[in-house]
Amino acid sequence: MLAWPVLFGACARRPGASEARRIVSLSPSLTKMAFALGLGDRIVGVTQYDLEPEAVRKLPRVGGFLDIDVEAVARLAPHLVLLSEMHAEARGRLESLGIPALELRTRSIAEVRASITTLGGRTGRVAEAAALVEKLDRELVPQPCPARPRVLVTLGRTTGTLAHLVAAGPGTYLDELVTLCGGQNALPSGPAAYPAMGMERLVQIAPDVILDLAPDGRPGPWHQVPFVKAPRIATVADTGFSTPGVDLGKVKLEMCKLICMK
Repeated sequence: MLAWPVLFGACARRPGASEARRIVSLSPSLTKMAFALGLGDRIVGVTQYDLEPEAVRKLPRVGGFLDIDVEAVARLAPHLVLLSEMHAEARGRLESLGIPALELRTRSIAEVRASITTLGGRTGRVAEAAALVEKLDRELVPQPCPARPRVLVTLGRTTGTLAHLVAAGPGTYLDELVTLCGGQNALPSGPAAYPAMGMERLVQIAPDVILDLAPDGRPGPWHQVPFVKAPRIATVADTGFSTPGVDLGKVKLEMCKLICMK
């Protein structure tokens, strides 16, 4: 149970969202977004996965991505908590304590743009948000690739193996970036945004290029897959690829180089 002082503090009257001087972020993507809007000095708590920008490394941690420590959040007396649609349980508990929560989605480029605008409006950074969206739009222009390779973007595998491998399906932000780079998603449309990939499925898809998102930078044992024609494989350690947000322009630039070898 939450201690009485924590409950009392959490339920006390708080400034309006536009005056939110103490912000806790429950997502690395949203933390970067807040800093990009000039809100870095208001961030008072983040998750254990927040490593950028460097200023966050000294901040208190309030749990992992889904295992949020609501008591730890409440002790920080935030005026606003930034979270995603994945944090429904934590949001309910926070709001029951009178702690305002703002849900921001980043599953697509359109959602990233909308979330920047929403966060700017809620924190008095309207002009900064408009400028950031304009910058993102300039960066995310289509870049042709004559070969139009069939690209498979994989993620989530167990280190050193191909176990628990999933891939980015059509409609995801990674799919959108592949298209902007002149490639085409090797996966057809399906019910899952990030479907699981077994050995047989990998052979069947027969991609020209595999972008293997591996934060530890260790290549997977792709030689174990009996491809008829071996694809070009690039291991990507840049965590920006897996944290959609204000860095999408930079990610797109790097992805285009990998897809078209420019």
